[in-house]
Amino acid sequence: MLAQRASQPAAEKSDIDRRITEHVLKNEAYRRASCVFTYVATPQEIDTHALIRQALADGKTVCVPLCGAQGDMTAHRIQSLDMLHKGMRGIAEPDESAPRVAPEEIDLIIVPALACDRTGFRLGYGGGYYDRYLARSSALSIALCAEVRLLDHLPHEPFDQRCHWIITERRVLHAYDEQ
Repeated sequence: MLAQRASQPAAEKSDIDRRITEHVLKNEAYRRASCVFTYVATPQEIDTHALIRQALADGKTVCVPLCGAQGDMTAHRIQSLDMLHKGMRGIAEPDESAPRVAPEEIDLIIVPALACDRTGFRLGYGGGYYDRYLARSSALSIALCAEVRLLDHLPHEPFDQRCHWIITERRVLHAYDEQ
């Protein structure tokens, strides 16, 4: 999956990113959410920068992750992408002084995925940050995934958390309908 993603032409990736963002912005879960917790994409991931800018413009509370060394992740409110700096593993994150937002205050979580299956399980990077966070939250979750990496089945462990929605450039899947 990493090799497939790395070999994707830049123009194709840009088109996929744009189409996925459009699907998210039209999604009922996004429209109803007043507080959105989203990852800040690395250059290889499905880009979330346009989504973050639009959520801020829409007046939503926007939170992004701050990851700790022990696998802990907290949500911190930002008012602009300018509040971010390179943090752990070169991933853009807020300063610790950014206001922390409790899991129960979040309505929607946008989750990164290297690959997903149709029932909502995702392949991340093995750190378990999002699985631990999703287990503490009742928010709806959306995994962003390129269609080519949407699989019928991914192996999963008991601690792996399913996402409610999978959004690709071609479709929006309600994962719980796909069981």
